[in-house]
Amino acid sequence: MPITKKKKKKIIKSSTSKKQRRGLKNFDIGFIKNPYLEAAKVKDWKELEKFISIHAAALGPAGVAYASVKFVMDNYDEMKICYECEDAVLDLIDATKIKGGAVKLFNDYQEGKKGPLADFILETQYAPPRTISTFQDHMTFFKDHFGLARKNTGAYKEKQKLEALERIRKKNLK
Repeated sequence: MPITKKKKKKIIKSSTSKKQRRGLKNFDIGFIKNPYLEAAKVKDWKELEKFISIHAAALGPAGVAYASVKFVMDNYDEMKICYECEDAVLDLIDATKIKGGAVKLFNDYQEGKKGPLADFILETQYAPPRTISTFQDHMTFFKDHFGLARKNTGAYKEKQKLEALERIRKKNLK
């Protein structure tokens, strides 16, 4: 049998080699104060103006207006609908308690029927999504916002366990 040499394992150098450390030269330069914490402390328009001059100096009034409108439009469901049209949202949530729920409401709207979703769209300017699953996600978001979402307490699981135990007991008695 020929004698074979054992292969030597290469030792991997530490992850902070000289090349990697070169990029860390300016790492300590950064924000003195956290801008998000500072933004949370803004109370009036003068403080907002001071905050923008420090943290967003490149933005003029038009830039700030554009950024705020973009934020509101990106979060339209929360910012506009939930805070300004609470009654309409609660009516829509009540309408989903029928058999079929949100899926039935969405399908009725897609077929062109007048219903709670069509009324909701007229009241709030809500843009209906293209898919049912997205609409269900929006309904869950609305329910979460008002604290009406389903709560997973584990009661159903316990009920199922008890029923299964009873079936086993009955089976063993026969």
